[in-house]
Amino acid sequence: MRLLWPLIIDQILIVLIGIIDTVMVAHLGDAAVGGVSLVDSINVLVVNVFSALTTGGAVVCSQYLGRRNPSQASASAKQLVYITILISGALVLLMFPGRLLVLKLIYGHIDPGIMKEAEIYFFFTILSYPFIALYLAGAALFRTMGNSRVGMWISFLINVLNAVGNAVFIYLCGWGVAGAAAATLISRFVAALVIMYLLANLKEAPINIRGMYPVRILPSIIKSILKVAVPNGIEGATFQVGKLALAQLVSTFGAAAIAGNAVGNIFMTMGNLPGIAIAQAMIPVVGQSVGAGDFEGAKRYTKKLMFYSYVAMISFNTLNLLSMPLVFKLFAMSAESLAYGRLFGTIFCTAAMVFWIPAYGLPFALRAAGDAKYTMIVSAIAMWVVRVGVAYLLAYAFGVGAVCVWISMVCEWLVRGGGYIARWKSGKWQEKRII
Repeated sequence: MRLLWPLIIDQILIVLIGIIDTVMVAHLGDAAVGGVSLVDSINVLVVNVFSALTTGGAVVCSQYLGRRNPSQASASAKQLVYITILISGALVLLMFPGRLLVLKLIYGHIDPGIMKEAEIYFFFTILSYPFIALYLAGAALFRTMGNSRVGMWISFLINVLNAVGNAVFIYLCGWGVAGAAAATLISRFVAALVIMYLLANLKEAPINIRGMYPVRILPSIIKSILKVAVPNGIEGATFQVGKLALAQLVSTFGAAAIAGNAVGNIFMTMGNLPGIAIAQAMIPVVGQSVGAGDFEGAKRYTKKLMFYSYVAMISFNTLNLLSMPLVFKLFAMSAESLAYGRLFGTIFCTAAMVFWIPAYGLPFALRAAGDAKYTMIVSAIAMWVVRVGVAYLLAYAFGVGAVCVWISMVCEWLVRGGGYIARWKSGKWQEKRII
């Protein structure tokens, strides 16, 4: 429980960052909001890559801790930091000179005003990639040691720095979108600096990154990290691209459907929070059990964490359903848009109580055991064959409206969850070795 409650608060704080940014940028006009939104869609893909990398490192470190080998866990942590710096730095060098080309390739010819604001915001956020990557790596390593409070407090710090920076740079300095981006850059820089300092100076911690210089590359450990990171990264990227395809489908149903879908996504984001937080706890808990060769312990802890997930998801989503009438009063939207939002939100909140956890919680346990390739394959099939395929089939073959996207989402959960439950019960995940 000491591991879980800070993770849940951390997830809330992460969502709050996006809400604060949106609210504080909104008064700058439609072009500013549009530009920030376009860049954020790209940034989500990039952050997914970094998250996949840090998950690989966390799994390797967790398994070494389970083997009671803290020296190898620390060596793995250093390798994670090295490759995080290398990959994020290479991404900056690749994307920074061609940032305008990247925007044009992804979004084509959009309104010049929106493109101008997007390029300004992209300029600063590209520079922040190494810092957000290092922060994610550090937070994952602290979770591996059973300490999720550090990540929670640094997320709180990021929120404060971001809000104050926005207020100063946007309102006092009048920098517009550049001010919002500068605040993001500064808050990420400080977060990376703090978490790396803590990792390097913690005394008697099972994992530390002291003695990183001179640099010593250990190919065997990097290979172990990438065994989890590469499939996990591909899984995340294919999932996000699939979501973009579904967003494009929703856009064909008109403005009311688009607005309603946005409202539904708010309930989805809030309803996911406890499940995602508890799923993250699977990595250190199951990883250490597998590293110790205690597969029965891994099964027992997974069962317990899934039970906690059900309790949390049912509680949060019941509150979501009960709060809908009050939340809808905050939106100055048409009756048709609100009707869509109510329908989409109700579908998510109701189905998530039952089907979300096997589909999105259980795969964290499989990854912690090193079975990342299987989770990647199931995710890709479920996303593209079921979620995207069923949505387009319902829309064009059966004339179902925008709700087709949310129906296909539940179908995808059923297929994903079924695939992961079957794998878990088969015990084949116990045959995987990454260290």
